[in-house]
Amino acid sequence: MKYLIILSIIMLDFANADIEIIASPSCRVEVIEKSDVKKLFMLKKRTLSKESIKIIDSSEKITYKKFIKKYMNKSTRRMKTYWIRMLFTGKKIPPKKLSLDELNDLDNSRGCYLSYIIYKELKPKEWKIIKIK
Repeated sequence: MKYLIILSIIMLDFANADIEIIASPSCRVEVIEKSDVKKLFMLKKRTLSKESIKIIDSSEKITYKKFIKKYMNKSTRRMKTYWIRMLFTGKKIPPKKLSLDELNDLDNSRGCYLSYIIYKELKPKEWKIIKIK
């Protein structure tokens, strides 16, 4: 019985793992407001503190779903509909989807990149975690 309780606590802890916003080493942004996160990742806003921001989505489905739920307050279906509409009208192209390994291989010197990870995952080397207000 004890093992079942311990296992369920561990599983709940993993299921509730928090999503963290990360920034490339060349990015000077330290703090972002939650409303700005939504605008940035929907490409409604492209600069922050006079710095051009490039957005990268996670190619891992679980991480993407948790991010959409926490910061966008939308379902993955609604986000997919949003991006299809933006592509069809020619207004925006969705951000690239990269894995953690691909983030490590990314040339960080070319600008400020923002992405997200599950807190317990390893973050790409030299990338920093951004505080959310």
